[in-house]
Amino acid sequence: MVSWTDTEIVVEVPAGISGKTDVVVTTTGGASDPETFTVLPISPAPTVTSITCNASFNNETVSITNLAGTNFKSGAIVRLKRAGQPDIIATNVNVVSSTMITCRFNLNGTQVGTYTVMVTNPDGKSGSKANAFTVMSEVATLAWYLAEGTTDWGFSTYITIQNPNASAVTALVTYMPTGKANKTETVSLLPNSQTTLTNDHLISVMGGATDFSTKVEYTEEKPIAVDRTMTWTGKGAASPEGHSSVGVTAPAKTWYLPEGSSKWGFECWLLIQNPNTTDATATVTYMIEGEGPKTITHNVPASSRATFNMETDIGQKDASIKVVSNQPVIPERAMYRNNRREGHESIGTTTPATDYYLAEGATGYNVNYITYVLVQNPHDDPTDVSLAYQTSAGEVEGPSFTMPANSRKTVKVNDQLSHNTDVSTHVHGSQSIIAERAIYWNNGTGEACHDSIGMSSPHTTFCLPDGQTSEGRETWTLVQNPNDTSVSVEISYLTPTGAGNVTKTETIPARSRKTFNMAEHSGVQGRAAIKVTSKTPDKKIMVERAMYWNAKGAGTDTIGGFAD
Repeated sequence: MVSWTDTEIVVEVPAGISGKTDVVVTTTGGASDPETFTVLPISPAPTVTSITCNASFNNETVSITNLAGTNFKSGAIVRLKRAGQPDIIATNVNVVSSTMITCRFNLNGTQVGTYTVMVTNPDGKSGSKANAFTVMSEVATLAWYLAEGTTDWGFSTYITIQNPNASAVTALVTYMPTGKANKTETVSLLPNSQTTLTNDHLISVMGGATDFSTKVEYTEEKPIAVDRTMTWTGKGAASPEGHSSVGVTAPAKTWYLPEGSSKWGFECWLLIQNPNTTDATATVTYMIEGEGPKTITHNVPASSRATFNMETDIGQKDASIKVVSNQPVIPERAMYRNNRREGHESIGTTTPATDYYLAEGATGYNVNYITYVLVQNPHDDPTDVSLAYQTSAGEVEGPSFTMPANSRKTVKVNDQLSHNTDVSTHVHGSQSIIAERAIYWNNGTGEACHDSIGMSSPHTTFCLPDGQTSEGRETWTLVQNPNDTSVSVEISYLTPTGAGNVTKTETIPARSRKTFNMAEHSGVQGRAAIKVTSKTPDKKIMVERAMYWNAKGAGTDTIGGFAD
């Protein structure tokens, strides 16, 4: 007993006791009737260990797909805290389990900088992780990064820049050649146009053939899009080959790349661009199909690009890749086979999500297309995954499977669809996943291929900088509609001068995919960039661009830049 009066008794409950007990007061006059009293157990405070995604811009609402920690309780409040700024309170909070929360943050107009992530349970106890989330200015989108690029070793590279604005834009291009000083130049971009920096131009600017990465900044706040194409002819090959990829708009500390193989005759290269003024230490985790993960640490010097061979790191394996760096970096992955007769390349993504979309895909036809979907499970526990195929005739149910922790799964689409089918793919996971797609074919000159990362959500507008109908080139625009209703899309073709641009309007049926040949659809002769916009309110789409030449002896594919 601590204290008492005629009307009140204060007692202290011994530590560690919980449950129900009878309270009886005994005086010289006897004992009182018992009264049941419940001692509640002490709930531990929550902890916060990580957040996905961990950065976004201050002009958008961001979805958090995995706020990880411990001791989360239903009814928890999630907030971002920064000294001198009002708290940003999350909406749509879902306590999935005691170790996982999903939610959304409206970042419109918020202060740029790092924020503490805090979770407060209904009992008032809180846990937090300092500097766990970064709010970036929209100005950060005023740059594109291309990790891969070489004008050496028999490769040719060209960079294509698309200006979809009604006024001119000036771009500042920085080249980061391996072992050499950086080189810069300014490039004027005409309104609604396509600009190409050719292989000869790149060699001239950098003073010779070299491996390099590229950064493209634009000085006005008007969006542009940038991609890069590389071509070569393998030793003894009967056809040239190429690969292409859009750039990324910001470096990050964590990246995922679902595809990767040093098996089956493939050489697989991980290329990491470090645009910082200090060296970066990159921890590379290979999530090996049929085995456990293996981790390797690599150093990437400041303001440079480093290249790492998968076979050197882990031997001959199929594996997805995760890159975690102490400095924000940009990785890409390139693969080659058959003395480099064929090859493909792609950027990675920073955003695992429960849904991924892949606009391109085909089975059969006269070159025998074979399509593979690569799925990466980055979690420490299993994930259930299902695929849906969206064809020109509508949606077809795909396979479902459970992926082990930290693993990679390969799905051969031809095993589920009939010959001669154009297909887009929607990949869904019970937890966040990442998906990529590779296509192989043979026109009689040897196997060729292309590849692209998917996207975690559809968008309103896509810009695809490269495109050509001359010199034997075919250009195809693949439009995926994942909605339950049809959408109207506007497809524009932007020429190098901005003169003679062509715009068409098309309808894409619900849960389907349509394909547009640039030469037939636009009538453009020569080169042109592509812009695709969904004109149906609140209905977003997914778009890729595929290009072929030498009668499909060579081909490339990539997603584009996007806007909402």
